[in-house]
Amino acid sequence: SKFCEDSIDTVDFSREGINLHEGREVSIMKSIKVGKAITEDVNFISEDANINYLLELFRLARNSFYFPVIDQTGKMVGVVSMQDVKNILHDEKQRASHRVGDICSRDVIMMTPDDNLYNAMRLFDIKGIDEIPVVESHEEPWVLGMIRRQDVIAAYNHEVLERGIAEKAETIWIPSSSP
Repeated sequence: SKFCEDSIDTVDFSREGINLHEGREVSIMKSIKVGKAITEDVNFISEDANINYLLELFRLARNSFYFPVIDQTGKMVGVVSMQDVKNILHDEKQRASHRVGDICSRDVIMMTPDDNLYNAMRLFDIKGIDEIPVVESHEEPWVLGMIRRQDVIAAYNHEVLERGIAEKAETIWIPSSSP
């Protein structure tokens, strides 16, 4: 299981000077946990919320394209995107009668903090998405945050920098001062 040669992910990483077809890069990606790279400041919405409230949330949260949908207990039951709303966007009557739970996608990809960034990038590639909800566990899907493609690239670059600094530090010889 590896990235497609011409996938958008390898293009994104190639622009950053990262070749995921090489062993070291993949092993670095596999060594970083999703929990280190998630965005915790996430808007989510109740499945009982009305569509007009959802549209306002989309208007206010300019950088989000998906929102986790939660039930009364706070567990994630789906995600909603602008794509889900578009069919009833111009129908005032339908917007008034529908709830977010009626239009959200229930078959949701989710990750946990213990998943790794390599698998996150594979899911972005396979599903053609840019963000994935991160939940406490698949059995207890309380939303902890979102993992975004740009978060993965930033975490990878940070780790490479850290490892490079550590490797350089190991090779620096500091002479002992003699009296």
